[in-house]
Amino acid sequence: MLDTSADQGESLRRIAPQAAWSVIAMVTRGDTATELPLLWQICAALQSFSLRITVLDASSAETEDNPGLLNLLDHAHWQEDAADDPPHEAPPWHVVPARLGLSRLALQTRQDSAMSPAPLQALSHLSHLFRSCDLVVVYADAQLLATLMPGSQIRPLLAVTPRRASIIGAYQNFKKLLLQARLVPLIASVVTAPFRNAELQARNTGRTLQNCAHLHLDCQTDFMTVRSFPQQHARWDDAHQIALRLMASAIPMVHGVGSR
Repeated sequence: MLDTSADQGESLRRIAPQAAWSVIAMVTRGDTATELPLLWQICAALQSFSLRITVLDASSAETEDNPGLLNLLDHAHWQEDAADDPPHEAPPWHVVPARLGLSRLALQTRQDSAMSPAPLQALSHLSHLFRSCDLVVVYADAQLLATLMPGSQIRPLLAVTPRRASIIGAYQNFKKLLLQARLVPLIASVVTAPFRNAELQARNTGRTLQNCAHLHLDCQTDFMTVRSFPQQHARWDDAHQIALRLMASAIPMVHGVGSR
């Protein structure tokens, strides 16, 4: 996975040659000032691998003036026989408002839970909608991710900053994902300012959350620090490494099935 070939995107696409697309996830806790710059940074890194990317953004609700995933679900029959887009240079990633659509899928998953659905079964029903896409990034809160991806081996990205409220909130989300869905998040400890001690604070924050997971949840995990300044160009290397880690846990989707 962590190869140095001329086209890393080709190696990533070999994860599942028969897949319609693969899925990764990022947790939103409402801290858009921290999360969104990091998300776009990671999307840019993923796009550099020549991957075609769609972000299902559950922080944004579909409306009549802002259509999104719910509209695609309501008109899914239009997409069934649609031809795949011809090969071309990867466009900028697409962001699809998805709060209502993902909530509908989560409700469907809960209703089907008595039948022991396979991991990602609800998301697999979207496979024909994104056949021209290589990667779908689900950006949603921990409860939605826990409902949609239980036991799937996906590692949702969980961003945390040195603020006390952020650390507490991140731990609560980590706990919810682990205990409710057996998902082990990848911790991104964000360097939020270009100050001399900001990177040290970020490392300490990541280590604190790591230790809490070990002591209170008996979960061994790791963390990465990343520079993500909303008003500056953050170091691409940071996002590059996180993107590769997320892709290492990506799960390929085919119609009706989520497989590893």
